Amino acid sequence: MIYSVSMTLILVLFLVIGITFGFNRAVGMLPVLFIIFLLVAFFGWFIFNFFWLILLIIFINYLRNRNQPKRTRRTYYYRYNGTNTKDFEDFFRQAGGNYGGQQQGGYYNNNPFGYAEDKSKYYEILGVNKNASKDDIKKAYRDLVKQHHPDKFTNANDSEKEYHENKLKEINEAYEKLSKDFT
Repeated sequence: MIYSVSMTLILVLFLVIGITFGFNRAVGMLPVLFIIFLLVAFFGWFIFNFFWLILLIIFINYLRNRNQPKRTRRTYYYRYNGTNTKDFEDFFRQAGGNYGGQQQGGYYNNNPFGYAEDKSKYYEILGVNKNASKDDIKKAYRDLVKQHHPDKFTNANDSEKEYHENKLKEINEAYEKLSKDFT
């Protein structure tokens, strides 16, 4: 029975290939069709003979997992390590909440256009004033990258390398945020 079903499937595939692409190509596909026939025949025989065992395994898994909640993706929370207090202050200032017992918010809550990011720290990182042009920002960025590039500190100790890597990350972030204003 399984072999007749798989043979019927292969004949239908042969006719579809023959009608669509021509019977010369269908004859050329006979080795591939034979492999498909063997796979369908084997898996069909396997499923037919072990159907009850497969059904029993599925049922046992269902019973074992029905009381467990579905797994979801992990949520990674922002960790406070003492060095990122400025980030937390900015977050709470923008959110308009309390931080350190003081009300934050100010002009962010009164902004009719929604969220406005405070970019003053990025200007501080690059060492330019808030009225700097695109070229001034680019020049300051390039100078700082040259100054803090990790390749200059290959022979330095690990703490110094880490400091300059973190500084370079800050510089890149600042340049990315400020260069968006000019595009």
